[in-house]
Amino acid sequence: MNKKILVIVGPTAVGKTYVSIELAKKFNTEIISADSMQVYKYMDIGTAKVTEEEACGIKHHMLDLVYPNEEFSVSEFQKIAEKHIDNLIDDDKLPIVIGGSGLYVNSLLYDLDFGKVKSDEKVKKYYTDFYNEHGTEKLHELLVNIDSEAAAKIHKNNVKRVIRALEVCHITGNKFSEMNTNIRKPSEKYNCIIIGLEMDRDILYQRINKRVDIMVENGLIEEVKSLLDKGYDRNLVSLQAIGYKEIIDYLEEKTTKQDAIDILKTNTRRFAKRQFTWFKADSNIKWFDLTNLNEIDKVIGSIYEYTLGGLSNE
Repeated sequence: MNKKILVIVGPTAVGKTYVSIELAKKFNTEIISADSMQVYKYMDIGTAKVTEEEACGIKHHMLDLVYPNEEFSVSEFQKIAEKHIDNLIDDDKLPIVIGGSGLYVNSLLYDLDFGKVKSDEKVKKYYTDFYNEHGTEKLHELLVNIDSEAAAKIHKNNVKRVIRALEVCHITGNKFSEMNTNIRKPSEKYNCIIIGLEMDRDILYQRINKRVDIMVENGLIEEVKSLLDKGYDRNLVSLQAIGYKEIIDYLEEKTTKQDAIDILKTNTRRFAKRQFTWFKADSNIKWFDLTNLNEIDKVIGSIYEYTLGGLSNE
């Protein structure tokens, strides 16, 4: 197995976009996004989707794949992303995967066997009908009673995921949470060079706060309003994303503009902490510190050399 890929992970606002683009220039290659929210169309500012100016001509894949009201699973991401990866490898290019969505990243790094349990439309319809009649709370309670560990990890508003967990439990008679016990079993398909980006937490949180302010200046509120004007329901999985649910509360006059922005900053900082915890649990990641942003190009050079070493190590 010599299909090598470079994977860059880390918390939001740490600098993954800039680093990945600079490395893509050096390796003359393209980037595959592993972000669960950037797959949605019309959701650009709130998901920090790379702009044309930022991209500097580097092609990015896995963006704008579905509409906000369409379902998109980890297994679908895995299938499409692997096609892009294989195409780049066939062109003798090093695929660069960049992401902060842990499960999306792990679907490429590790054998998760998403297709092990095939969907049963009747069972799926049963739980979908239950949700339509009783709502998110009652649906999530079903999962709590059947598989409390899975329920603790799946937010009640992620209805699609809750239904899938219930479906798997129903079909197999086993707990959904037990399916991911081998989450760190390395993939047999790719040889992965995994880079982690980190920085001092206080500095990261300052960057997050500043990024939220810039998002608002760049039209985040208008972007969210446009989604609602298009008829997208706030209870959609996509609109439960950080950056959207907080602004919707403001637009529905449930909070003030400043409170919504402050809550968004708090939720983003908490999300970054969860991302960091997730990735730090993976001993296969080589970490690079970006605390001193004045030396970011020097760090990129170190990552480049480290990657070259990994590529030459057959």
